[in-house]
Amino acid sequence: MAYGFFALIAAASAAPSPIGEQRNFGDWAVGCDNGWACEAISLASEDWSIGDGISITVRQGGGANGYNRLGLRAWEEVAGNRIALHIDGEEAAIATRSEGDELYHFDPEIVQNLLYRIAFGETAELFDGDGGSLGSVSLSGSRAALLYIEDRQGRAGTVTASAMVGDEAASTIPEPPAIPVVDAMPVADRSSDTATALSDAELASIRPTIECDYGYEDPLPNRAEILSDAADLILIGCSRGAYNFSDIAFVRRDGALTPARFDHVFAWGETAEMPFLVNTHWNPDRGILSTYAKGRGIGDCGTAEQFVWDGSMFRLIERREMNSCRGSIHWITVYRANVRWVNP
Repeated sequence: MAYGFFALIAAASAAPSPIGEQRNFGDWAVGCDNGWACEAISLASEDWSIGDGISITVRQGGGANGYNRLGLRAWEEVAGNRIALHIDGEEAAIATRSEGDELYHFDPEIVQNLLYRIAFGETAELFDGDGGSLGSVSLSGSRAALLYIEDRQGRAGTVTASAMVGDEAASTIPEPPAIPVVDAMPVADRSSDTATALSDAELASIRPTIECDYGYEDPLPNRAEILSDAADLILIGCSRGAYNFSDIAFVRRDGALTPARFDHVFAWGETAEMPFLVNTHWNPDRGILSTYAKGRGIGDCGTAEQFVWDGSMFRLIERREMNSCRGSIHWITVYRANVRWVNP
């Protein structure tokens, strides 16, 4: 695939950090990022309805001392502060309401053993504080998902594993790769200035160079954002659908307009010379350019990225994926980088 002006390059000072992938095993989704932080999520049934079901969520950090978290996440509010997890007809553990990312969480001290029961169990059902059923959760694929994590982290066969428990000491588990650090430029303090959108003449001059779904006679919508002391970000609308709207990004310096450069590009369409950025949002307070490509309107599948500006290109700092449209309101992180803000 040709990407035209978009340079697919990594930082010159180090080898590029690999981007992970989200995979499915049975009724479970799993993925690990470039620092071996992994997540697994149970998926709803194929015929699920909005508001139905609660997902089991697993988060494990890499290394001998990596964190091990297990929780429950629901589409809608659940009454009460406790949810009981039953496995194979017996109560296995109680999850309590959490103020964190999971709606409910299990005691970290019991997570390893509880994951063992999940990996080797046949059925799972959830009950509220009054004993009423909140529905079942499929365990099909749970062991494979946990084995994927343990293999990725070098944890399989150790005393810290749950799906493939062994006698190897935790000290044999390798330390995860370091998370890359991206130098980024803070957004310029141009409070008295306003970025100006492209004129009709500027749009007309670049229109032959870009591929857009808008009719040739239709005006191309565009918006401008302050990027730095010397540059503005120009986002030109090129495609619109029911819930996905795509832009092509340009940078304007001293009146000159050039396609924005990215160290990683995720394009929609095999023929796009300048890949689309889907549902693009620029946050000037955080200095982050984000994308959010939904697989369908309710947002239970798709991909999302975040980039920061380093003065010459946009650098990827996060990517999340969910490739199954089966009720997961959380997408799995497959890449992350830390940001170091530097002045120009």
